[in-house]
Amino acid sequence: MRHSVFGRKLSRTKNERRRLLQGLARDLIFRGTIRTTISKAKAVQPLVEKLITRAKKNGAGSIIAIKRILSNKETEKLLFSDAGTRFKARGSGFTRIVRLGPRVGDSAETVMLQFVDERVVAEVVKPPKTK
Repeated sequence: MRHSVFGRKLSRTKNERRRLLQGLARDLIFRGTIRTTISKAKAVQPLVEKLITRAKKNGAGSIIAIKRILSNKETEKLLFSDAGTRFKARGSGFTRIVRLGPRVGDSAETVMLQFVDERVVAEVVKPPKTK
């Protein structure tokens, strides 16, 4: 029985599982959407939610914990900038899972894991030129 057992093993060792979840979280934060199997998406979703919540707090301990998990400077900068703008109004529920159907090769259930809010892009608006 699985009483009080947390997490999914995903048929991997502890280190392989940790690196898989790191890679999925890094790709999701950098690209905004990833396509994967349903079990991997359900395993990485809580990790990404916690990373965003920690980035919103923006304390010294939060920064260290996020660096330990992501270990990529570009992704860390992107996460902290998005936490201040994109996820500011939302308390939780930053990601969603959209089912896509079975994969052709092995008939595994595929999903799209994506953020609920779109990325905020600030552009400078120039006044029109007049003659």
